[in-house]
Amino acid sequence: MNYKNKRIEKWRQIILEFKSEATYKNPFLDANINALFTAPSGRIIKREAYYDGGNVYKISFAPTELGIWSFVISADESSKLNDIKGKVECVEYKGDLDIYKHGFLKVHPSGKYLIYDDGTPFFWLGDTHWEFAYKEKWDESNHSKIDSMFKGMAKKRVDQGYNIYQTNLRSDSIMEGDKYYWIETENGKLPNIEFYQNELDRRMYYLADLGLVNAIGFAWFMSIIGDVDNQKNLARYIIARYGSLPIVWTLAGEVAGYTEESRELCINGWREVAKYIEELDGYNTLQTAHYTNERPFADYYQGETWFDFTLNQAGHGDFPVSPIYYREFLKKYPKKPFIEGEGFYEFCSTLEENGTRMCTADMLRRVAYMSIQLGGCGYTYGAQGIWDNVWEKGQPNPMNIFNRFDITWYEAIDGIGGEQMGYMKSFYEKIHFWELTPYKDPDDENETNLFGKKAPLITVNKAKNRMVIYYSDAARKTVKVKGLQKGKYKLTWFDPRTNEYDVFEELELIHDQWKIPLKKGEGDWLLVLKKQD
Repeated sequence: MNYKNKRIEKWRQIILEFKSEATYKNPFLDANINALFTAPSGRIIKREAYYDGGNVYKISFAPTELGIWSFVISADESSKLNDIKGKVECVEYKGDLDIYKHGFLKVHPSGKYLIYDDGTPFFWLGDTHWEFAYKEKWDESNHSKIDSMFKGMAKKRVDQGYNIYQTNLRSDSIMEGDKYYWIETENGKLPNIEFYQNELDRRMYYLADLGLVNAIGFAWFMSIIGDVDNQKNLARYIIARYGSLPIVWTLAGEVAGYTEESRELCINGWREVAKYIEELDGYNTLQTAHYTNERPFADYYQGETWFDFTLNQAGHGDFPVSPIYYREFLKKYPKKPFIEGEGFYEFCSTLEENGTRMCTADMLRRVAYMSIQLGGCGYTYGAQGIWDNVWEKGQPNPMNIFNRFDITWYEAIDGIGGEQMGYMKSFYEKIHFWELTPYKDPDDENETNLFGKKAPLITVNKAKNRMVIYYSDAARKTVKVKGLQKGKYKLTWFDPRTNEYDVFEELELIHDQWKIPLKKGEGDWLLVLKKQD
């Protein structure tokens, strides 16, 4: 049997439907139906069919190059699906979403940052939605300017420049999340098809249609203990159903947990899942782990072949966030992209020993810019009231220790810090962040003068003719920078609160050294030094 050609745009998902003539006791575990897609170049992508109720199996696929792709199905003979052949024609994408214009994500050969498939640099800007899968409301909103809680938040972040949605399926039994994903039968667990069809599909597809990459985890750390096989089965089904969408696998929330007794169980159990994902995923999709909040920064899985980049957690005030931790980590792992994935959620209650306070936009900006200036390639923002899904004031909240100021989602979505992170992404894209590295004083091996507590943080390009200087609120020292190109330069101030630029002055360097000026005023500022053509 031959299937007629189907046409699909490059990098966009198509779903092919098949009906098995065999009826299985457990149609998820017992069926083994796969398709091999062969590109014009000869590249082969293997995609497993996912069970979708009755005797229906579907295969999701996104072509990665133009031209005619052929496919062939492999299945047991009783299904009458074995050796079915067909073709898919891949045509140019006609829209304006970057993830489809440039292709899925991968690591730049330098190991310093992420790129799209065509080599275009990718600055990661994420928003945290741990309970996106079934708790954020689709048809309701109590925000005066948003009709749908789920859709409105996603659309607003896209409008602000975000390109990542950092999520988790929350399949944890402790949250009763497992009931959404599975149903028990006399022949074992089956995917809860009704939940996928009526709830999760529309959420996954909506994010993809906005051009957002879903950086998705399967559960929280404790769910792996004694349940590795179940998490592997969930991963298998999620990969089959959604693995041809723009995805990054983040494995699990805070993978190692926070007790010595279970730490190795968690790390080793989730490693099994990670290797299984690597085996099943046909797109070489980027994979990482959402780290625990530790000092020095956590580093398990570094060096393992499946682990593509670091997704750190600096935390929410229970530990100090100092430049030294970023410097030491990036010195130890210099060829692994680094992203600060959870630090100072806006409106969050800090866990400081001398008393709690609310995390402000000023506090989160410091961590965000610090992480980039010291070698990071992206940042994930988060807002209290959104990650913990607070619908209304005074509602019971098991994570209330982080929400002592009773912030709701409809307040959090309008946080100024969320807007300012979009300014940050635009700033670094304009200045070509991928060409910048932290400045090191060639005469100061320990960098004690440059990275003092009150000194600004500096990045510079390889040619030494472009520089970004970040002054935190406390920065009030000046630094002499060495090795710059001689010539005429323009200095421009950038206000990270307002997204405004102000040309400071033009100067001519007749020596290769320059003493940077004191910052413009109170608060944090950035100064751009750029050589004139």
